[in-house]
Amino acid sequence: MQFNSKQNVQQILHFTVIRKHFFLDRFYYLKLEKEFIIMSSEKDFKNPKYNLQLSSETEFEWIIRNQQLVGFLFPYKNKIKEFYADKSHLNDLKSRLGKILLFKSLLIHYKFLQYLDQGAFGSVSLQYNFTTENKFAIKTLTVSNKYLLKYIMNEITILRSLDHPNILKLYEVFKTNSTYSLVTEFIDGKNLKQLSNDCPLMQDNSILDLLKQLFEALCFIHRNNIIHRDIKLANLILQQDGVLKIIDFGLACFDGEQLKNHPKCGTPGYCAPEILQNVGNKNQYDSKVDVFSAGCVLQKLLIFKSLFETETLKEVQKKNKNCSFQIKEKGRLFDLMKILVKQNPQDRPTSKQVLQLIQNMIDDVSFDVNTWYRNTFNWNQSTSILFSNTPKNGNISKSLFKTQSTPNSSMQFISSTMNKIIK
Repeated sequence: MQFNSKQNVQQILHFTVIRKHFFLDRFYYLKLEKEFIIMSSEKDFKNPKYNLQLSSETEFEWIIRNQQLVGFLFPYKNKIKEFYADKSHLNDLKSRLGKILLFKSLLIHYKFLQYLDQGAFGSVSLQYNFTTENKFAIKTLTVSNKYLLKYIMNEITILRSLDHPNILKLYEVFKTNSTYSLVTEFIDGKNLKQLSNDCPLMQDNSILDLLKQLFEALCFIHRNNIIHRDIKLANLILQQDGVLKIIDFGLACFDGEQLKNHPKCGTPGYCAPEILQNVGNKNQYDSKVDVFSAGCVLQKLLIFKSLFETETLKEVQKKNKNCSFQIKEKGRLFDLMKILVKQNPQDRPTSKQVLQLIQNMIDDVSFDVNTWYRNTFNWNQSTSILFSNTPKNGNISKSLFKTQSTPNSSMQFISSTMNKIIK
């Protein structure tokens, strides 16, 4: 069963547990509520004996024997009590609590198989879960200061709030004194950066299918008041079954907090100009920054060059900030790209509008993107004054700037993230 965070706080789980004693075992009724686990010897729970308040900082430990989940440890009056229950009930409880609190003792649940990626602050590994017999990607980060802790908890909170087939799924989080381990789905596939290098020629209908999946995920993210802020080829993984997944929510934020948490961030060559032009971090921007980044992704898929192609990272950042580019190619996918990368966010469609447009293009091969745009934005009467809508011409040459990502890195490491934050 799958649960998102909203379901977790609304649904009540109720089953019987056993507290083993030397002479006589005792039975209790367990109830999982919105913010508490309650256990009582009475069905009406009028006088519960055991009570645990749940929060994102609550730590919980399970009992594993012979590689099977058999019970859990419960704090009571500065002591730890053991409780046992049916395996199916325990798995159900563990699935729900994984979206709420922190678990202990990763090693008794998982067997290490191999490293998928490593960085200065942690690693991503492929591991085998003993009880489910499934493989998972586990990102383990070392917490060395309060800043890194805030960064990690923000990432956990955002991933826990999302449950969508085109978004990386977070199942549970394990904590030690110095590390946090994020257990996510293992995605069997390659990111679009790797695929574009391995198989450079893509048909229009294949690109439209990828864009549709991308914007279905972005619509869901934006509808939940979240901005990703780092959409790029390396953060989009295509599974072998054709399903696209957005990963790396390390720079994501809740809408309204973008000026509090890394207001200038993103990857050069994909970043929306309103982020880079935000002098003094005083001008608010919205989810349309992800639409711009998606346009840059489309450019890469079409001609395998950055929208701001140049020789150095510094020049990429400059062109990106000034939104200086030149598009000479013709075709409806290039017409689509042009409206996604409009310099003025007011002239840029929302993710919902783009998804509707893409569906129209899929349904009708003769659908005219420019006509749709003029009708939707009443372009002839547009009075955009904040930005210039005509990009400056720039010299297009081969870029030496590259980003690195592995298919299951799930999120970029903090070390690389620091490099992406615009000083």
